[in-house]
Amino acid sequence: MRYFYYRIYQQLKRVKSNDTPAFNALALLVLVQTINIATVLSLIKVFAKIEIGKQQVVIVGLAISFIVLIVQFKTLFGKRDEICKRYENETKEERRRGTVYLLLYIILSVVVFFMIGETLIR
Repeated sequence: MRYFYYRIYQQLKRVKSNDTPAFNALALLVLVQTINIATVLSLIKVFAKIEIGKQQVVIVGLAISFIVLIVQFKTLFGKRDEICKRYENETKEERRRGTVYLLLYIILSVVVFFMIGETLIR
């Protein structure tokens, strides 16, 4: 996750109208992680045949998102300078490969989330 945070942060720093690229990178990464957690919880709900109301799902989802945000805030946002120093000397090939992995992670997370959600609704 540190490298993904670094890649997102570096891309967002290029946007001139973005005043807080470090926090925005954190927010995007936490959003994708929350989507992955929701996907796993949906699968557990189906396979364990647990009945959960919509209100409980929202409460649990918000609680998990908040916990992930706090943890990532301490481990990524708080140490962003260390993370940047660690990856600042990457080669062009490593940067390209890392960007491809990041995009795959984000796209597949969203696609799987909606595929699982669509399947569960039917």
